[in-house]
Formats: sequence, C-alpha cells, structure tokens
Amino acid sequence: MSHEPGIYRPQLSPDGHFTIVRNDWIRNSGLNPNANYLLIYLVSHEVGYEIKFDQISRETKLGVRAIRTAMQELKNAGWLKAERSQKPNGQLGAYRYEITEPTTVRLSTVADSTVAHSTVAQRTDIKKTNNTEDKALEDKVKEQAHSRELFKEFWKEYPRKLDKGKAERAFKSALTRASFEDILAGVIQYANDPNRNADFTKYPATWLNADSWENGPLPYDKRAHKQNEEEENKRRLEEYIKRQTEMGN
Repeated sequence: MSHEPGIYRPQLSPDGHFTIVRNDWIRNSGLNPNANYLLIYLVSHEVGYEIKFDQISRETKLGVRAIRTAMQELKNAGWLKAERSQKPNGQLGAYRYEITEPTTVRLSTVADSTVAHSTVAQRTDIKKTNNTEDKALEDKVKEQAHSRELFKEFWKEYPRKLDKGKAERAFKSALTRASFEDILAGVIQYANDPNRNADFTKYPATWLNADSWENGPLPYDKRAHKQNEEEENKRRLEEYIKRQTEMGN
C-alpha cells in the first residue's frame, strides 16, 4: 500500500467541475450532518489532491473540534482511513485520506500511476473577487476568527503558557510559513518529548519564531528524565492519598 499524502477514493466519472456520488452516500449514510458534509467535501477533490487541515476548516467553515469529531465518526463507521505521511527527512508530512464505502467491496484507485501523477501541482485556488469594502471587511473578520480558533488549539497543547499576546502574533506569522497541521504536530511532539526540561522549555513565541516544529526529538537530558520521574512519583503519591481519604483512612 502506498503512503503518499492526499485524498484517495473510488474513481467517479465524470471527474471535473462536478462531483457525482451515490444517493445512499447522502441519504442513508447513517452519519451526522457534519460527518456527511465532510465526507462529500473530501470526495469533491481529485484523486491524489493533497489537502491541509486549515484548508478544510477554511472552506467548510467547520471549527477544529467539529472537523475532528466528524473525522472520528467517519473512521468509526468505516468511511475513512487517515494516516500521516512521512517526509524523506523523517519529519511528518500531510495526511493521507482514503475513502471507502463500508457496506461494499472496496474500490481502490490507489495505483502507482495515480500517485505519480498527483494533482497537487495542478492545484488552483478559485477566489471570488469582490471590490466592495464591505466584502473585504467581512473576509478579514472571518480570517481573523479562523486564525484565533487555530491558535486556541495550539495554545491548549503548548507546555509553557506565557506571553499569550506575543505567542498569538508569532503564530499568525508562522501560518504564512507552514501549515497548521505541521505546527500542531511539532508542538505535540515537543510537549511530550521525554527529554524536554520544564525549566528550560522555550517561550511559545520563541518556539514559533524559530520554526521549531521542524526540529526532531530533543537530545538525551538526564535532568529532564529525573524531573519526569519525580513528577510521576508525586502524581502517584497524590493519587494514593486521595484514595486513602475517600476510603476514610
């Protein structure tokens, strides 16, 4: 099985500026509205089209949590398989979304020729232009709201919450250099790195301005391991005391 990023689904004809799907996929999918909408949205892209999380959010107008919930529902129901691709340098790349119909024999269009002739290079962004000031202001407000929502997801994961204003400005700048997916994957890796010393954890703005999501695992740090061990022992002791208190001892 190939592991190229992009969307893969049964071939639909004609594939062009229209999307043709079976009526059952819309009427009797058994999915909630958001999950059904996300399914049709993914199907509407050409086979091999590489798509990023922030593009999905921007074009569907679904929030980050709504998209994650919908994707999980599609996975649980057997409509979608999603896995992270890996770049040649070992870093995580874009997601590969493979769409199938749960109740039928899987129709795979993931052939070598399909992957080799990915439509990523052919991507065109169709933008509706409107020169009125009201339209420009409306688009700016939507863009700012979208950026704030993505930042909330970043902030929730970052292990050191200091200088939030600076961090948000650095985050907006970082989105011009990398996808939200790559930034979020990098911060999750950093937060969970066993060699990250809490006393030397970077400020969020510093981490973002240095494009640190591109970094690999941290080198071995004896102090960090000792610190983690002490925190784990403290957590276990607190749990023990709590249980004893609940038992009335």
